Amino acid sequence: MVRLGQEHIGEQNRRFVVILDDDSEVEAVLYRGDTLCISSQVGCAVGCPFCASGANGLARPLAFEELTGQVEAVRQAGHAVRRVTVSGVGEPLHNAAAVEEFLEWCRDGGIRRSLTTSGGPTERLVHFMVQAPHNGLTISVHAGTEETHRRLVPHGPTLDALFGAVGEAYPQLGTRRRKKTALAYLMIAGDNDTDAELDAFAARVAPFPLAVHLYAFNPVPTSTCRPVTRGRYEEAYERLTGHGLRVRMSSQARIEANGGCGTLVALGKRRPG
Repeated sequence: MVRLGQEHIGEQNRRFVVILDDDSEVEAVLYRGDTLCISSQVGCAVGCPFCASGANGLARPLAFEELTGQVEAVRQAGHAVRRVTVSGVGEPLHNAAAVEEFLEWCRDGGIRRSLTTSGGPTERLVHFMVQAPHNGLTISVHAGTEETHRRLVPHGPTLDALFGAVGEAYPQLGTRRRKKTALAYLMIAGDNDTDAELDAFAARVAPFPLAVHLYAFNPVPTSTCRPVTRGRYEEAYERLTGHGLRVRMSSQARIEANGGCGTLVALGKRRPG
């Protein structure tokens, strides 16, 4: 049902084209030799302007067998897969039933598993935060004000709804799961990089002492968004940590053009040749 097409080898990542039975294509990335980032949909409906994954809209969700097939295909190609993250093409909560079944499959197979979501529908977010069998969940926020969030995550929940769901779930989380839940903030020049936006984000996070992933932006051909300078990125880190937040900066694998954040693509029909 799933087979691998072209493979691109970078310094930190191996990026695979994944060809499905209907000739649709998504992508998967092997980070650091044993952590596989898989896709959950052909395309994405959230419409984030900085992300290549939804540039062609949403074609369809992946079936459970297509999720497991990505792991099995990479293993058959000779690579170890010890950890999986559902953070590639697609919004996992828009394909919640298949993704949760996949997480259970990983658990039963001894694979550590995580996912990244923009947070909607929020009732599903609460369920996944509290009950789904994962080892980590990252919520993409990217803003402190509703105006900026609506621009950067057009078809996600409002910030009020998103943090309302976090507030509902947080008291139900044990200490271990709280440590495995994080909020993501992708720095984009001219969009969310002002001190006021960072301060507004910090104020929303303050009631929930969760880790914050401060991501550097990977330019993609489908977007006019631009990365901030390294100096501004470090200033943002200092500003957020100054608010008492636990902030982690992007790893080298996360900023590599070969499969870094926001760079994966989906095609509704396989490319000729």
